[in-house]
Amino acid sequence: MPDNGNRPATSHPARRRVRHRGGAADPVGLASRLTERDRSLLRLLDEHRVLTSNQIADLLPYPNLNRAQRRLLALWHWHVLDRFRHPAANGALTGWRYTLGVAGHGVLAAMRGLAPPRPSSVREQVLRLATDPRLDHLLGLNDVFAALAAHTRGSEDAELRLWHGERSAAADCGGLARPDALIVYREQGAQVVVCYEHDTGTEPLTRVIEKLDGYAELARAGGPRPARKTQQRQGFWVLFGLHSSAREANLRDRLAAVDHTAPALADGDVGWRIATASADDLHAPAGPVWLPLHTRQRQRLADLARTRGPADR
Repeated sequence: MPDNGNRPATSHPARRRVRHRGGAADPVGLASRLTERDRSLLRLLDEHRVLTSNQIADLLPYPNLNRAQRRLLALWHWHVLDRFRHPAANGALTGWRYTLGVAGHGVLAAMRGLAPPRPSSVREQVLRLATDPRLDHLLGLNDVFAALAAHTRGSEDAELRLWHGERSAAADCGGLARPDALIVYREQGAQVVVCYEHDTGTEPLTRVIEKLDGYAELARAGGPRPARKTQQRQGFWVLFGLHSSAREANLRDRLAAVDHTAPALADGDVGWRIATASADDLHAPAGPVWLPLHTRQRQRLADLARTRGPADR
């Protein structure tokens, strides 16, 4: 069922109870209606800001997309979620993009023992998000997140141990580097720590390359926080997901000329390496889509943990 919010009213009493869009539901009664999956969704949206219904269905254990859309519609009616969409290139409307609503912020604040934000502040935040020029970048990044999460849910050997969004990832890196995401992925006993950069082709490649200086500083500081917490100092990867195969090839040529990952390591340094993939392959980020610098064989995400090179101790 499309989550268009325009279905006619029904006489069923349970359906009547969810239609609170004209005014917020009682907060205590609302909190008692939320499932643990709903609360997980609140935490996801707090970290990742905006998700589509397809992404939410991949990230959380809904039986199918239809069930996910039904629940999202109810949460929107209760003001737990807010949503927006835009005209697409063909003149039709995009699917709904969901974010935290006024009641969702209130429940999340109560879960954390904090004061909720003012409703007007929440509405301003939603408007800024809906008009943010980086929205496509954020949705593309979350597509990769959802695809990797869906893969791990369907595999007994894979685990997405961590995916931090931009704000948390910057804190994990001590502000020395600002990746779009920090990932800890484990499969068949191999674990890899990844700083992920998602490219939509909107900034010059020179600016992309300038980010390497921050990662070199991060390596000298011992790597991202999850890498520092392991028993042995663990190196990390910087993965670039590029807008197109042509842009990937162009970036690889430039990176090969300014490779910062090979110098000898001093005490306290950790090794780091670079790999790339193009948007055509990012629908399956756990698969053999990552091409390390100075190699010609694409590798699976888990295999990067076993790949050693001049920057590894």
